[in-house]
Amino acid sequence: MVLATAVTAIGGARLSVAQVADGDTAPLKTSINALMVALVDHAAHEIWEAGSADRLTGRDWQTVEQHAIQLVAAGALVSLPGTGPKDKEWVATPAWRDWAARLTEGGLAALAAVEKSDQRALHAAGETIVDACFGCHEAFKPDAPTEGLMHVPHYED
Repeated sequence: MVLATAVTAIGGARLSVAQVADGDTAPLKTSINALMVALVDHAAHEIWEAGSADRLTGRDWQTVEQHAIQLVAAGALVSLPGTGPKDKEWVATPAWRDWAARLTEGGLAALAAVEKSDQRALHAAGETIVDACFGCHEAFKPDAPTEGLMHVPHYED
């Protein structure tokens, strides 16, 4: 059963973000933390850097678009309980779902900026993403990173 759905059209593509009731989703087979480090953190940094760049090429805008779509999807994915020790507890709280929605909103704002090739709007979208990330970390994960995962891992051989 679908509880709520937000739909937007970006560049001819139709993206939908839905919240679904328990039991209507495939289980997340990784921890939310791993998803955040590998997907959210990476995509967000690319958007932040592009928003502050001197100039963006057509290829840069395409790359930003891909990362923005990743953040839109990630907002839905981090709403699912994963394999991490606190994942079920986190996703059960309204505050967590609000931060996940804000992450999606930041991704959608970045997509809107891409459609207009508007770097100021991209910078503002990046600020929305930063606020979502820092706010969520402050509320749920003040001692980041956890599980030994980092944004740019440098593992020993």
